[in-house]
Amino acid sequence: MSVLTEIKVVYNDLKPVQKKIADYFLNIDFEGLNGSIEEIAEAIGTSVASISRFCKRLGYDSFKRFKITFSRDLQYEPEQVLPIFHRDDEPSLSIRKVFSEAVTNLQATEGVVDFASVIQVAEKIRKSEMIYFLGLGGSGRIGQLAEIQLSHLGFRAKTLIDPYEMLVCAGHGNLKEIFFCISHSGRQKQVVEAAGMAQQTGASIVALTNYGNSVLAKMADFLLLTACHEREVHFAQSYSMAAQLTLIRALYIILASGTDDTGIDGISDIEKKVNANLRVK
Repeated sequence: MSVLTEIKVVYNDLKPVQKKIADYFLNIDFEGLNGSIEEIAEAIGTSVASISRFCKRLGYDSFKRFKITFSRDLQYEPEQVLPIFHRDDEPSLSIRKVFSEAVTNLQATEGVVDFASVIQVAEKIRKSEMIYFLGLGGSGRIGQLAEIQLSHLGFRAKTLIDPYEMLVCAGHGNLKEIFFCISHSGRQKQVVEAAGMAQQTGASIVALTNYGNSVLAKMADFLLLTACHEREVHFAQSYSMAAQLTLIRALYIILASGTDDTGIDGISDIEKKVNANLRVK
């Protein structure tokens, strides 16, 4: 597990001072890590002792050990497109690597996600009149799956994958609507702009992203974090989609568990009709 992922996993349990230190390291680049512990403490506005305690909180016996490990990680960021799979890998090894990477990302996401936030989002959905899912590419497909699941429970939901449609709907938002914005990077321009416009109308903004300090995350009323760390750019989409879908599934289960017997009977009837029409006997 990378240092960045380790920080994300414990982030929600950190004290305010430690979160301030965590925020600094989550946004630092390789060059920024070159300073001494004293210089970094001054830049953050905290003490050397606080940074040392932060490093121990992550399992490092000293700032030096933390810095060495973190420096190595920062040299292997996804943007550098360094492969974790090789041409000479045996097919069975490639399969094991795929599952190992996926399991690691899901476990990291379980560690970083704020369960209280997931429950709050579920409660907000129950009280809403309309839920819009915004996303492009793979994120848009996650939105479409989320739309189907919530519609199955009787909620009004719609996926917006066209930038123009996002802005139009956002401009007509209201207090009883939710704009559920899905973006791995949290920096997708069209999604961020639509979220900003919807927020001005009083609509609630939910952000599902991998980066807690991204533009989208900072403007959201409710934040759902994944913790995917990939070595190649094109892996980011597939792994973030798995983690995103798992969080959507968690929301679905929470919402379904709050459905009364009449609602459950209705869901069961729909399932029976679907099975009768779409499955070969």
